Amino acid sequence: MKNIKSLVLNILAAGCLMIPISAFAAEPADIEALEKSLIQKETELLEPELKLDRLFVERGKLDGLGGVFQGSKKKALEKQIAETGEEVKKTYSEMVTLQKQVQEMVFNVASTLEKNGEYRKAIEYYLKIERQDDAVRGRIAGCFKALKEYEQAIQWLLRMARTDANLLEVADCYRLDTRMKDAIYWLFQIVEPLEGNPAELTAITQLESWNYPEKMVDYPNFNQRLSDVYLSKAVLNVQADFTGAKADYTKAVMLLAGNGDPKTTSFGIVTRTQGQYNAAMDMLAQQRDAAERNYENMLREAKSDYDDAEHKYRRAQDDAESEYRRRVDYARRELDRAEADLRAAEQQNPPVPDQVSQARGRVDQCRNEYNRIMSNHSWFIDDYVAPAKREMERAQDKYEDIMRHRTEIVEKYIAPYKAQVEMARRRLEIINNLHQATYGLN
Repeated sequence: MKNIKSLVLNILAAGCLMIPISAFAAEPADIEALEKSLIQKETELLEPELKLDRLFVERGKLDGLGGVFQGSKKKALEKQIAETGEEVKKTYSEMVTLQKQVQEMVFNVASTLEKNGEYRKAIEYYLKIERQDDAVRGRIAGCFKALKEYEQAIQWLLRMARTDANLLEVADCYRLDTRMKDAIYWLFQIVEPLEGNPAELTAITQLESWNYPEKMVDYPNFNQRLSDVYLSKAVLNVQADFTGAKADYTKAVMLLAGNGDPKTTSFGIVTRTQGQYNAAMDMLAQQRDAAERNYENMLREAKSDYDDAEHKYRRAQDDAESEYRRRVDYARRELDRAEADLRAAEQQNPPVPDQVSQARGRVDQCRNEYNRIMSNHSWFIDDYVAPAKREMERAQDKYEDIMRHRTEIVEKYIAPYKAQVEMARRRLEIINNLHQATYGLN
């Protein structure tokens, strides 16, 4: 019974797949009708649930001695339990369907209200949806934006996944709210770093066109940052569109040049890029040393762990020998005691056969145990030390594995820095080519 309830509740908690905003118009009365059906279905479920509980109680009484010679009654109860359980599952399934329909209806009522411009009422219905996923959050944000309540719209947008497209909406809400410093901040969040998706290209255009009097006060390095964005765009697209990359490079230069000489500014960009490449090379050299130190630390720790494990293994061997001798001594004493008891039983006048037989059996049992221990010394020791031996072998394998893979460990450590060097080298090559293609050789 509990498993059935748990399954259905999990389904309900997962929510349902929302249908598109344009699917069909819906009214609040439609929701009320579905909710009444859901309540009716919950009422219908109560009786079979109670019946199933009673059947489980009756069936429980037939466990153990109470059920002896009542097999037919058990089978009848189990049949009723199965039938009632199926009835409960069927009703729960119908409840799940109704619950999904209610949620879909709520979404569509909200969508209808939103399409009709009743944004406040639409928000009320969107908030009733149990599963607040990004699709719902986006609709709520859109309603607040339409109401010109931009701060509320921003808060809902920031609850969504941090995609560039969503952040464009955040920036636009700040712009509409005349909070331009924040709008520019979020545009830069989109384009730094640049990957080349459509939202980023839109953000670049907006960075150029969204002007306000205090922009250079709020962002004194604005031209530098936007220039770097255009440089990244040029590097990103140079293979696919060299002409476009050259135009983006020119924009980057002009943003920095101001009233200065563009060619000199371009050469400065090449020099700065060369410096970035040199810095990446220096960092790689530093990290090579760090990689060697990291390897030595790994090896030292592994050797220490192996030495500790080996010490514990040797100590376990000593403990095993002591424990074995204790077991032998104990088994010898038990055998001596059993033999003494047998002699005492045989010396009774007259001897009691049952006592003699019992004592002799005890002697045989103790002798067998003593002989078993004496003949299984190696097995006993190996079994006792097995856990410590496994730990030692694992530590040894780890230590030897580190020793064998020194080159791989060092290379894995410096791989990100090598990648940065290659990126810096490639960027320098491209920018140098763009500089020469635009302004000629130095």
